[in-house]
Amino acid sequence: MASAFPNPRKAPNQDPETRAALMIRNVSVCGHRTSVRLEPQLWDTLAEICRREYCTPHDVCSYVAARRHGSLTSSLRVFILDYFRTSATEHGHIHAGHRQGMFLSEQQERRQMRKLKADAMERRDESNRVPLPGRAGN
Repeated sequence: MASAFPNPRKAPNQDPETRAALMIRNVSVCGHRTSVRLEPQLWDTLAEICRREYCTPHDVCSYVAARRHGSLTSSLRVFILDYFRTSATEHGHIHAGHRQGMFLSEQQERRQMRKLKADAMERRDESNRVPLPGRAGN
């Protein structure tokens, strides 16, 4: 079944400055039309769930509305998080290329920056030392 969104990989507003803004879309929940405000990334993610499950956003919203605790928008966010969290198996991580030190380079970069900063402070301290009279090299 095709997604209800024109291109599930692209949000309608691709401008990076407005990408974080909430987007309002109309959905049908159990036959009643309502609007939902979500971030573009969450709409993209909802479209991905629909693609994987062969359903429409209306189907997902109706499913979530029947089981929700709180607002529909909040419940949709929790559902999306739970959907991918429960599908994130060890095999899935390996297949996606995770667990290969994806954050190691950032950690190494921070360590290197701390070392450079410490070395610079040490050199500055050495250059600011005043030699004591009568002692050579101190």
